[in-house]
Amino acid sequence: MKFFIIAGDGLPSASDFAAHLNARWPGATVKQISNPERSYVLEFSVAMADSRLEGLLHRTKGSITFEGVPLREMSEFVQWCRSLVPAHLPLLFCDEGMSGEVKVTPAMTAAEILEAFYSSGG
Repeated sequence: MKFFIIAGDGLPSASDFAAHLNARWPGATVKQISNPERSYVLEFSVAMADSRLEGLLHRTKGSITFEGVPLREMSEFVQWCRSLVPAHLPLLFCDEGMSGEVKVTPAMTAAEILEAFYSSGG
């Protein structure tokens, strides 16, 4: 299942996102997508504790699509992404069916994000 982080235009540029990603997860792989017809500008892969998170940064800097890890680890990634977005801007974490969705605030912990996701129907 795919998951999404939606942040309007609040996410960093591709180069800044890649730098932040590599600072947080030094073993991450990042690949620029230069085809202007593609919706995404950056492809990345992060080794988490139990598996790999595979993701794409949207060209508009408004969203991230990702998959591949247990929800516990996804909530850690979501919390980290929230730290990259200015506090006054909203950030939504949801699954592809929109059966689970969380308005993530800057103060939320990974555990709170996970709990809110399950409570919302995810």
